[in-house]
Amino acid sequence: MNTVAEMINSSIDSLSPTERRIARALLADYPSVGLGTTSSLASAANSSAASVIRFCTHLGFASFGQMQDRLRSELTTRSASPLARAEEETARRDGSGGFASSGADRAALITRTFQQNPSSEIERLVRLLSKTSNRVAVAGGHYSGLVGRVAQLQLAKVRPDVVFLEDPLGRDLPAVTDLRRNDVLLVLDVRRYQDHLFQAADAAKGNSASVALITDQWLSPIAGIADVVLQAAVDVSFFDSQVGCLALIEAIVHEAATRIDGAVDRLRALEELRPSQKSN
Repeated sequence: MNTVAEMINSSIDSLSPTERRIARALLADYPSVGLGTTSSLASAANSSAASVIRFCTHLGFASFGQMQDRLRSELTTRSASPLARAEEETARRDGSGGFASSGADRAALITRTFQQNPSSEIERLVRLLSKTSNRVAVAGGHYSGLVGRVAQLQLAKVRPDVVFLEDPLGRDLPAVTDLRRNDVLLVLDVRRYQDHLFQAADAAKGNSASVALITDQWLSPIAGIADVVLQAAVDVSFFDSQVGCLALIEAIVHEAATRIDGAVDRLRALEELRPSQKSN
């Protein structure tokens, strides 16, 4: 079942200007602002209660209350630990499916991830990463940081000034505070969101750098301050899967690479300096 945030992202390009303001207000304080009244959400979006109702209808809900029911359900799922998910899966396991089914589930995550993100948001991130006059810093969480490292390694081969922040609020803090206007902090943050990533994003934003976020269907708190927000489907088993995040970032890096002047020359120079591989 899609989250409200996923439903918003997949339909954002078809919303009216007023509905987009409501969508942005909801995503900026997700899901809390959607659990109040129609008037409070309308006030946050500088719109009207009637516009909020139309917005809910556009997303496919019969009423504002039905949307709120979905948001309340998400809150429980959003904070579920690997242990809780493992216990739930074990209790309902029927012995069917097996390994092949597990592979199909993960393939479905990639399909869902690519379908739900609006092309306008993808384009904004590609433009940010392909502009070589800026600096790019990448950070991530316990598992998502592994995907962030892949992003940094690939980007660094086709453009200069790309770093990975192992410890954004520790030894890498100077790299965070050095970010300025036109620079980019790319953050990967999925559920059981990490406070230090929000603090790093907030610091970068305070210095006028752009913040791009890749998160899950429930939205990291960083979504409220990010300039670009993309969602990857992750919910599949005991542990959230990173395959959607990985496929998304690889496709974005590839698209950025095709737009970077000198990317092929940079790859050629790196290959020429690489020690030759001799078989033993």
